[in-house]
Amino acid sequence: MPRFLYIFSYQTPEQMRAAGVSTAPEEACRAVFIEARTEEEALTWGREVSEEYVRRLFKENAPSWKAQGFVHSIEREPEQEYPAAVLSELPVVAVGVHPNFDEPK
Repeated sequence: MPRFLYIFSYQTPEQMRAAGVSTAPEEACRAVFIEARTEEEALTWGREVSEEYVRRLFKENAPSWKAQGFVHSIEREPEQEYPAAVLSELPVVAVGVHPNFDEPK
């Protein structure tokens, strides 16, 4: 099954608090390889991964990642954009499975 590199941005609780007083709010980003039949399927599942990741990050009163409209995409040529060592450390999940970002690969 093809693998797609999904990258998404979000704000941590600290960044969200600071965003209220900043003219250029900071964002963080994460990445995961998603095994899917198509790029669109990977992107759709990636949005669910992002929503769940932010929910877990905030624990209480989590904002909706989807409602905030953060940037997210499939990187079409990850090997040309990122070092192999970085890519080899990213989680790999199938559609329907959430990655454990805290667990080393």
